[in-house]
Amino acid sequence: MTRPLGLPRVLWAALFASTLIYIVVLEVTTPEAVGDWQALVLPFAFVGVVTAGASLLAPRFVRARRPRGEAGQPPSPQTAGSYLVALILALALAESVCIFGLVLGLLGAPPTVVMPFFFLAWLLMLVRFPTKEKLDAFNA
Repeated sequence: MTRPLGLPRVLWAALFASTLIYIVVLEVTTPEAVGDWQALVLPFAFVGVVTAGASLLAPRFVRARRPRGEAGQPPSPQTAGSYLVALILALALAESVCIFGLVLGLLGAPPTVVMPFFFLAWLLMLVRFPTKEKLDAFNA
């Protein structure tokens, strides 16, 4: 792991691992009273799709607002920090999709309803895995 990617990859792994912990939580807990999860499926699905879109678009807004460096110069600490901000924002929004599934699961929804939220969150996170190419493209 190269030095500039060390922290982004640790953050990525921590947020990805948190989604796996949510599955463990769902497996070891049982809802005491089954809630009205059916009424929440469509609103959560809608908000999950909107949040997924925001996860994909938000880093572009961060990139557009970051300070510009001189052409040919290595990125300044502020510019490098902008990549972290964009990454954390995208991953947090992706994780929130997973949390919608967690809430449905805690209310008693079956795995066939819960797991698509997790799959979408994992897909969004895998797209954002930090690589040198993505860091260079962000700083370009």
